[in-house]
Amino acid sequence: MAAASVAFAQQPNTLDNYYAPEDDAQVGQRLAKQLQANVTATTEPRLDQIGNRLAAHSTQFHYRFFVFDGGQPSQDTAPAAAFPADWRRLQLDEAIAVAGGMIFVPRALLSRDDAQLAAILAHAMGHIALRHPTMGMTRGELAQVEVQVASRAMADQAPQRVHAVALKRFAFDRVCEMAADGYAVKLLQDAGLDPAALIAYLQTLPAPRGDDLSVYPAPAERIQAVQNQAVQNQAAQKAGVHF
Repeated sequence: MAAASVAFAQQPNTLDNYYAPEDDAQVGQRLAKQLQANVTATTEPRLDQIGNRLAAHSTQFHYRFFVFDGGQPSQDTAPAAAFPADWRRLQLDEAIAVAGGMIFVPRALLSRDDAQLAAILAHAMGHIALRHPTMGMTRGELAQVEVQVASRAMADQAPQRVHAVALKRFAFDRVCEMAADGYAVKLLQDAGLDPAALIAYLQTLPAPRGDDLSVYPAPAERIQAVQNQAVQNQAAQKAGVHF
């Protein structure tokens, strides 16, 4: 588990982002319109109350919170400014974080208690604050170019190149999930909430299939890393270290 304890420090390279921070909201708005054309999304006072408490401690973006119903999985595979990476399934155990600050929560998750909902929102806000959606778009756009070039220049090697590109993207997605967990731990603590709720939430998630072909780390790995991060944050706070 030692590797898990340092995973939060392994942030994706923020230089690999063609989008400026001020562009995230515009890019996210386009994605949100596409999503809202496929689902029924509304505001929810309970989400606003919980989310606004967290947003007071994460001020880079303006967060808005929606609950959604229905919708059919999208077959569109173009790079999109949202996390988790498989947001197109719509039947999710987590919120959809859209670049710039919009967060869409599946209605089924409203059955969770307030503490777990706060953890779910904090994780989604981590993706947005760390700019994973537009970083993912950048990587997706570059991958499309790479595959197209390989298909033209080395047609016999195109399948291997596609597989290698996919593996790199899966690895990126897993790192982003761990990083968003780390952000959520700090955000929950800053808001006076117990990060143990994040652990309780992670304990309900199914194990992903296949390490290399999953966009999610194993829940046990995430739980261990969250526990380590919470302890480190508490120790730093007691020592008067600000980060």
